[in-house]
Amino acid sequence: MTIYLIFSQEGFEEAKSQIISEQAVLWVNQDFLSDEQVSELTNANISLNTFNDFVDGTNYKSIIAALEPIEKEVGTEAEILVEYL
Repeated sequence: MTIYLIFSQEGFEEAKSQIISEQAVLWVNQDFLSDEQVSELTNANISLNTFNDFVDGTNYKSIIAALEPIEKEVGTEAEILVEYL
């Protein structure tokens, strides 16, 4: 399983084809994606998740705090790719 944490539209556009081809899990901030983007991912059967709290992609501690529950849920088997801004 591959998981992507994306924080910018540029990062999303760069990773989108890989996310879809790998059938990866995507985590983003609430209201990050447009309705069109959500629809495209839904049609591609991508598991789309939003963080409960805003994650600052420029802040290491914010990213680590978001990662901890994801890592606990999926264990060490998943490959987690994080966009750092």
